[in-house]
Amino acid sequence: MKFVEAVNRIEEKYGKQAFDHLEDYAEDKAAQILLEERKRSRAKTNKKCARGKGPGPLAFRKMIEDGYAYVDIVAATGLGITTVQVKAKKYGLRELYHKMHPNVRKLDVKVLCVNRSTGEQREYETMASAERALGLYHCALSQNMKNGKAFVHGDWEIRREQ
Repeated sequence: MKFVEAVNRIEEKYGKQAFDHLEDYAEDKAAQILLEERKRSRAKTNKKCARGKGPGPLAFRKMIEDGYAYVDIVAATGLGITTVQVKAKKYGLRELYHKMHPNVRKLDVKVLCVNRSTGEQREYETMASAERALGLYHCALSQNMKNGKAFVHGDWEIRREQ
């Protein structure tokens, strides 16, 4: 008996709802064929397409050396962004990542803040120190000052210093 014949026989004999509970009809030859096929297909799926099984440290290193950003690694592996970041940290690849992508860390970007109403100027060594001084949330300046834009917070106009 072939697979298609087994499916047709089960449908004629027990109805369409029988496919949800094939284990109940295990004594039938057609049901045994379908159960065996189900086991085989599940085994193949679990081995080849299991989501969450990321590449090993060597593959991560190669991707980072090839210039992949975390978002690109996510697209290539099917993992989540947080998982990729955690695995990079676990494998000791964060420093390599930041060497390959120097724009990610903005530790040495000087920031100039000008109060538009009083004309007062303040200069900060890093974006993080400006965020703390102005009471902004973490990474607010790096998100809002991309591509040379100025950011306005209250009376303060904040720019990267050239």
